[in-house]
Amino acid sequence: MSIVARAPVRLSFGGGGTDLPAYYERHGGFVVSAAISRYAMATASPAADGAIGVNSADYRVWLRWPSGVIPDPGEPLSLPRAVLAWFAERDLLPAGVDLFLASEVPPGSGLGSSSAMTVATIQALAAFARELMTTADVADLASHIEIERLGRPIGKQDHYAAVFGGLNAISFAASGVAVEPLTLPPGTLDRLERGLMLFSTGTTRDSASILTGQQASTADDTATVHRLDALKALAHEIRVALESGDLDGFGALLDDGWRIKRGINRGISSAAIDRWYEAGRAAGAFGGKIAGAGGGGFLLLYAPPAARSAVTAALLPEGLRPLAFSFAPTGATTAAMPVGPSGLALSLAGETR
Repeated sequence: MSIVARAPVRLSFGGGGTDLPAYYERHGGFVVSAAISRYAMATASPAADGAIGVNSADYRVWLRWPSGVIPDPGEPLSLPRAVLAWFAERDLLPAGVDLFLASEVPPGSGLGSSSAMTVATIQALAAFARELMTTADVADLASHIEIERLGRPIGKQDHYAAVFGGLNAISFAASGVAVEPLTLPPGTLDRLERGLMLFSTGTTRDSASILTGQQASTADDTATVHRLDALKALAHEIRVALESGDLDGFGALLDDGWRIKRGINRGISSAAIDRWYEAGRAAGAFGGKIAGAGGGGFLLLYAPPAARSAVTAALLPEGLRPLAFSFAPTGATTAAMPVGPSGLALSLAGETR
């Protein structure tokens, strides 16, 4: 029996950076984000020889460890190796496993794809090993592996967005994480989905250098803390705008947030990003941002329906390409796929609870 798991990536609308431990452990963090219908996928299958293997379609890397050997969480593929090690250390993979990984968005996209892949990998291996884990367990383990075990300078919002799905306000504190689904007026979610636009910049980026600098400045730079305070306050305003159905106000708040965020670290934006953003604004977009930590990846814009064609026309000559998506109302899911004589899957397992 094989287990297939998938976890959605996310769009962060406000509060990004306040989910970093250096900030939220002292001040409390707050983020508004939405899961979208682009997925990281992991398939766990029985290994005929008891070995542990991992095959990444995105990186075109295949690794294998003999029966009884626990993977070390090094490179390449440090994330799946660390997850495999966690399960193997607890003797949850006694018969081995073959793990296949693939994502619908490239690494370094700014959409939280690495964290979504970590979540999908944990989901697949937990179901494969018949280890019962709640949604909160999966999110907590995924963030633990990336932040503590691997020492990555990232926040927690991506893991929780991937696990829970939907449109949420997420609060972070030293005592834990709280996820609150937003309640929007009828029709608002559809209008929001139609107004949001994603454009690939054609470049990927390593967020580590940007976030490492932000972590350090959060600890000793008052100006950085004040900017993060402002971003957190804007996230609360974004929640109010969405829950009241004020999408024009939401778009304007995105613009306010981007202008604050780009001042935190000079690597967040660039001359090209500034040019693309202003071109989108001049064509009718109310606001937007570079997804994730910044520096590249995807440009997110919010525009009223009448301006969408003009925004696209303004950005296509710049080499940017639109990415179609919809909101993902559910988070990470698993499916069990025993294969019968016909080669068809015989049953499905539901969403992890």
